[in-house]
Amino acid sequence: MDKKYVVDLSQQMRPEEEVNFPFSIDLKDATESMPELEHDADAWYKIGYVSMCTHNGTHVEVPYHHLQEGMDLAEFPLHQMIGSMVLMDFSHKKIGEEITLEEVRKYDGKIQEGDIVFIKTGMDSLFRTGNWVKYPYVALDAVHYLIDKKIGCLGTDAAGIEDNDIPNQPAHVALFRAEIPLVESLTNLDAVKDGEYMVFILPLPIVHGDASPVRVTAVAKSGLCV
Repeated sequence: MDKKYVVDLSQQMRPEEEVNFPFSIDLKDATESMPELEHDADAWYKIGYVSMCTHNGTHVEVPYHHLQEGMDLAEFPLHQMIGSMVLMDFSHKKIGEEITLEEVRKYDGKIQEGDIVFIKTGMDSLFRTGNWVKYPYVALDAVHYLIDKKIGCLGTDAAGIEDNDIPNQPAHVALFRAEIPLVESLTNLDAVKDGEYMVFILPLPIVHGDASPVRVTAVAKSGLCV
């Protein structure tokens, strides 16, 4: 496939540079892990050991994040994280402002069952800064509206969707009770157009995993037909 059809919507993960959750990688010579391996002294042959949070970088959260009996990463159906992208643009919103039900309902005619709905706020510019947790939040009734639309997945380029003045993350819980995953810290949404892309969100199938960093890939529908 021609690269012009593919857009990466994921933040880079940079060892020792993250400010939200620590992330490091220890590159060891392969023989330290597998002594039976042999290689020339000047050969580069490394095996990395990674220390990170499941919520590092662009990541997807599944019901087990908030629901003890909810599906974990290994159980969650992968097909639900692949679908047509609907892009809702709220980049005019300021930090702390509410994205209302009325504003979300303006996209009603575009949202079909199973769609991947992404919210563009422009707050990805704050990623890897001390202000990364500041963003416009999504009203709870707007979240329930999207649940009623039976979307496949919800995502945002901000650090979250919650009104941080309300405890226990009710928007997360509502999504997870409806078995809808949530992607946080997307980026590069300026590079995609609403209705023109398929999205692929592929987490690691971790048993007891509540979340996983993901490489979120948007592929132009026109490219899929080539």
